[in-house]
Amino acid sequence: MANYEWEIRAKERRIENKQLKKRIKELTFSRDEWKVKAMNRKERLDELNEKLLIVKKNIQQIMGI
Repeated sequence: MANYEWEIRAKERRIENKQLKKRIKELTFSRDEWKVKAMNRKERLDELNEKLLIVKKNIQQIMGI
């Protein structure tokens, strides 16, 4: 009886570990996707801020005339 119980527990742990490893892969993939999206948005924001500064300088030059 005792032999059988450890086998059942071992099978349950193996199944649980397999499910957890799968979940870790899914979460890692998701995290990496979001990280890439965030980095792309930050780059775009930086580009737009640079363009805004250029526009502001141009407006100041026009107003100074």
